Amino acid sequence: MKKILKTFILPLILVFAYSCASDDDGRFTSDPEFGWIEFPSASTTQSVNNELTLITVPFVTTAPINKSDITVSYTITDVVGSASDAVSASGSAKILANTNTGLIELNVLPTAATALVASDITFDIEITSAGGTDVGLPDGSSTTTHTVNLVCDLTLDLGGMYSVTTNYGFHDFLPSFNPHTEVTEIIDNGDGTFFIQDFSGGLYNGGPYTTAYGTGATSFDVTFSNSCNKIQWTDQGDPWGAVIPLNGGVNEVDVATGVVTISWFCEGYGENGVSVYTPL
Repeated sequence: MKKILKTFILPLILVFAYSCASDDDGRFTSDPEFGWIEFPSASTTQSVNNELTLITVPFVTTAPINKSDITVSYTITDVVGSASDAVSASGSAKILANTNTGLIELNVLPTAATALVASDITFDIEITSAGGTDVGLPDGSSTTTHTVNLVCDLTLDLGGMYSVTTNYGFHDFLPSFNPHTEVTEIIDNGDGTFFIQDFSGGLYNGGPYTTAYGTGATSFDVTFSNSCNKIQWTDQGDPWGAVIPLNGGVNEVDVATGVVTISWFCEGYGENGVSVYTPL
């Protein structure tokens, strides 16, 4: 009876062993030096400010034992905006011998935060080669492309005294009182918002609207926010209607100079202007 059982079990073992071998896709091997290069994650989101100088993206070899340096090459492909406006990179990186992780280093340019005021920047890093080591698996199940999302995290303290020059697109007394320059204060409210007493740059407070229409210091005061040096506001107005950002106008802070540009439009009667605030 024992001989019959042995005869029956042996073919089953052989069939099972063959089945496992035929399903092997390269992941399973007894060689501890076998492995491939991949990213451990698919994406990174990084906030950028003036203090950030380096972004690192890890990549790994899946081999348990790594006896020699592995040099990988990679390319950067733009998805949104231009990566070259924010970072520079060498195009290669290493996993040192007796380690399993390397770092792709992206040097953050001094102009990065300024570039990100206009738009977030997204790009893909793709590993293209690694010497004699495989990059990913043939079935595409490993991650060999990593997406980097750069977002602006730069907000200046705008509180202080400014010389403001306003060029008016329309008011009732053009061409006189255009442009107009005066000294004013941007007040930091301490909650992420800022206050300007006369958003018109002097037209409503001391200008021709004061004499003609009785406007004054509180007739056109506005509270606004500064999100990543983009000037924004809602629910603000003059005595005759809402005031909104001028369509197509500039509303931002120059991070290099601290100059604030505000483009405004009054829906009531169409007064509008571009006010440029230069720090004193």
